[in-house]
Amino acid sequence: MTSRRAALAVRVASAYTLARLPGGTIHEAFAPLDSPGFRTLWISTFAWNVARWMEMTITSWVALQITGSPWLVGMVAVARTAALPVSGPIMGALSDRVDRLRMIRYSGWVNVIVMGSVAASLVAGQGAYWQLLLGGLWLGASWGIDWPVRRSLLAEYVGPDRVLPAIVLDNVAFNVARVAGPLMAGAALNAWGAPGAFVLLAISFLVASLSVWTVEPPPARSVPVRVPGSAPPRRPSLWRDLRDGFDYVRADPVISGVIIISVVMNILLFQYQGMLSVFADDVLRVGPVELGALGAATGVGAAVSVFIQPMFRSTRAQGLAFIIGSIVGGFALVLFSVSTGYPAALILLFVVGLGTSSFGTMQSSLILSRSSPAMRGRAMGMVTLAIGSAPIGSLQLGFLADTVGVSMAIGISSALSLVLVVVVGMYFGMFGRNLVGVPIRKGESINPEGGVGLPPPAPRRNDAGDAGEGLLSRVPSKTGNRSVP
Repeated sequence: MTSRRAALAVRVASAYTLARLPGGTIHEAFAPLDSPGFRTLWISTFAWNVARWMEMTITSWVALQITGSPWLVGMVAVARTAALPVSGPIMGALSDRVDRLRMIRYSGWVNVIVMGSVAASLVAGQGAYWQLLLGGLWLGASWGIDWPVRRSLLAEYVGPDRVLPAIVLDNVAFNVARVAGPLMAGAALNAWGAPGAFVLLAISFLVASLSVWTVEPPPARSVPVRVPGSAPPRRPSLWRDLRDGFDYVRADPVISGVIIISVVMNILLFQYQGMLSVFADDVLRVGPVELGALGAATGVGAAVSVFIQPMFRSTRAQGLAFIIGSIVGGFALVLFSVSTGYPAALILLFVVGLGTSSFGTMQSSLILSRSSPAMRGRAMGMVTLAIGSAPIGSLQLGFLADTVGVSMAIGISSALSLVLVVVVGMYFGMFGRNLVGVPIRKGESINPEGGVGLPPPAPRRNDAGDAGEGLLSRVPSKTGNRSVP
């Protein structure tokens, strides 16, 4: 026993020493901020997330006040995610071929127009439930453009060796926004009502849109260069890119497991967020300010979690953090569903944030670090497709809330998610069988034991011009080496 305690003390002291070294954990955690492009993108993403979390709180509360129906509140959440199964994979594939920064700049201006229109209608006394549905529908499509593109840009700015610290910092901004957004939304609803809250929301989206224009373009991506005398390369095809994305994901059991668990979490666990207004009103008997604090509690837990995530440097550690975080989040939400006191609900949502933050960080880190640069947009598009399964969860949760009550509905869904996460994790070896315990190193490897990153799918020989693809090679240019991605 004494020797074990001594060994543990040595490990703790070593970790502390490493954290204090210039090249150690703390320095590495903030290293992505050395990149000006990453820094401005990070600030822009924070502004976008504040507006997004404000919208979720404001829209659900206003929908409940207009309709008084948990089912119709759930339909707003359905509208918010209905476009994701289409927009996510398609925009992820397009982002591998077009200017990613331009995509999120233009979609941001549409956000301002849509939210400004809803705010103007409410101020004029002409606000209606259908406007909330249409606004949510567009914002879901916009998020399907925005999320995979921003995550792919992160990897371009910092390189493969700093993907995890970049994702952790991105999640810090996300979770601070997750605290600030609901609190601001609750305060605005309490002070100014629905019209004033939507005006503030439109201004928030305007700030988020303007901030994107301060972001510097990322380093130029590699492009195919034809060797003289070789056969022409195959024509670009969006549908072929989508098919390659599916094949690429299926080839890696870890990525496959991450995406299937993401489907489970988005159908059965995360949809409780759309019912928080109903839970606050029917079960806890509190108002919009307390509702904002409930939303913020999850963000506080998530913010605390990100401080320990940089230590998960190996694929094995990241995979275990992903699966265990999913389990902790599900278990805490089961307990939340049976809580009737406001303080207990706050504490349990804090624990939900601890777990789901690990899920969210490691979801992106595992996929980005195991994907080649040429396939990152499509891989993240598959994650958005998984997130796009959320309308199924919103529908079933709204139906259950109307039928058996909001507490029972959240309890049933979260308990089922807990069981399925364990089953899927065991099937795909997420508890260790398919995870390697080596640190993520600079560069990528086609050997999972030597690092991370599978090669893009092999060319399909039945496509015209594919036979010549093998002749594309690295050649020098005036602006640097250019090669096949």
